[in-house]
Amino acid sequence: MKLITHTTNLHYLIGFTGTAGFLIMGKKNYFFTDFRYEATAAKLLKESKSRVPFEFIKIDSNLKEILKKKLGKAKTIEFESNHVTVAELKRWKDLLKGHKLVPMKKTIEEIRWCKDENEVKLLKKSQKINAEVFKRIRAMIKPGHSELEIAWQIRAIGYELGAEDISFEPIVAFGNHSASPHHQNTTRKLKKRDIVLIDMGMKYKGYCSDMTRTFFIGKPSEEEAMVYDLVLQAQLAGITATKAGVKASSPDKAARKIMGDMAEHFGHSLGHGIGLDVHEYPGVSTRSKATLKEGMIVTMEPGIYLPGKFGVRIEDMGRVTKTGYENFTKVDK
Repeated sequence: MKLITHTTNLHYLIGFTGTAGFLIMGKKNYFFTDFRYEATAAKLLKESKSRVPFEFIKIDSNLKEILKKKLGKAKTIEFESNHVTVAELKRWKDLLKGHKLVPMKKTIEEIRWCKDENEVKLLKKSQKINAEVFKRIRAMIKPGHSELEIAWQIRAIGYELGAEDISFEPIVAFGNHSASPHHQNTTRKLKKRDIVLIDMGMKYKGYCSDMTRTFFIGKPSEEEAMVYDLVLQAQLAGITATKAGVKASSPDKAARKIMGDMAEHFGHSLGHGIGLDVHEYPGVSTRSKATLKEGMIVTMEPGIYLPGKFGVRIEDMGRVTKTGYENFTKVDK
């Protein structure tokens, strides 16, 4: 039997997006939550859209007795060791006294690696909203706007276009701030001839998008243009090297080869999986031991960062196919 407590995995398995609930999976599946989500559980059952069938049980003061009755003679229960704290494990051991709790052998995250067609549809929609938000931001941005102002506008326009949330806090980096890959937004205002790096993502029905674009206010310097072109060619090389069956390290190596000596200024991985979480398996990096599989959704985001000067990153997301990479990101580079 498996004890599922991680909220993202509950969303994936039965569509539950609340903050209090757990699922026990076996020959029969039981979903437990309290009175606050009783109507939500009833709606999930009525809609019958969950990946696994389940019986809803409302949590009350007799939870220990209810669990004992439902679990019967099950000796071993697997739990999500990647998500359960020491304190939580202690509580579960008390609730499930008489049963042995062991780390889950095959995690739900492994099942989530490759996306089905409905998930692909939602991910494409999420990135489509993301792209439209960016196009509006690019059209409105001008000297005098601060990084924090633009980050707020990204959030507001996303809601207006149908996103339920942002995938992560947008990164808006002006000028030399772009040399910090995970820059934290400030009150710095945009100046003429600044380089602008924006990394942003939206959530649509739980599914995340992710995209980075770098552009210029005015004509770039020769060095800026050279670095931009190098990053773009590296990204295209990574995309070309991506298809089902290849090592996840291969696209990263292809991108770094294009960069040559400038690869020393590329300190992060080429990409990552994305789905219900903005960072999922597999990592697309030289250290990765993973093999790319058909249906995985991964980002391609090489960058070159010159401390104190500027940085360039270009990021798309798309699906690994048998023959290549289906890019979901329809924004000019």
